[in-house]
Amino acid sequence: MDPEPAFTDSQALAQLAKSGSDLTQVHRIDFFLHFPTQKAAEKAQMQLIALAFETNIEPGKTAGVWAIQASKSMYPVESDLLGLRDKLDAIAVAGRGGYDGWKAKVRETPRKK
Repeated sequence: MDPEPAFTDSQALAQLAKSGSDLTQVHRIDFFLHFPTQKAAEKAQMQLIALAFETNIEPGKTAGVWAIQASKSMYPVESDLLGLRDKLDAIAVAGRGGYDGWKAKVRETPRKK
């Protein structure tokens, strides 16, 4: 069993809100995965596209690692993020890779005119 993530989805959402983000707004959320080979990353990419993610694969910062950024516009809801964590973790494990979490930019409440 994998260790608990260093930063839970709940903590990340709390930090996003503390930074001034309006969690009732749709956010573009970027999820990060890594794989030991380009072939494994490309196979994972097909699965991610089937889940309606936009994806980008590139060589990782460490030799022999391929990184995927998978992006989706969604409401930042903890239960949805937990469900995606399970799916992304399963995709990563199947490719002998790992799921590295997510990030989103602050999205403030639109001002009324």
